[in-house]
Amino acid sequence: MRFHMKRTTLVLDEHNFRAAKRHAAEQGRTLSDVVNEFLRVGLARRSAAARSGRPVAFPTYRMGRPTVNLADRDALERTMEGP
Repeated sequence: MRFHMKRTTLVLDEHNFRAAKRHAAEQGRTLSDVVNEFLRVGLARRSAAARSGRPVAFPTYRMGRPTVNLADRDALERTMEGP
């Protein structure tokens, strides 16, 4: 099997970068190997979820009733502008 490798630059947030770097060091692997593994697993899960036909569940929060009539554009604008 022949692999074609591409070089690219990824911008990772500091927390994810440190966690991936630490994980790679603990396993004696390169950061590239770890990131590739994470991508493979994540993409496989996403593909499996898409094939299952089940919708992805997003978190919901109870925030109470609105304090302004959302259909009243002027009232909504006054509320958003503040005092």
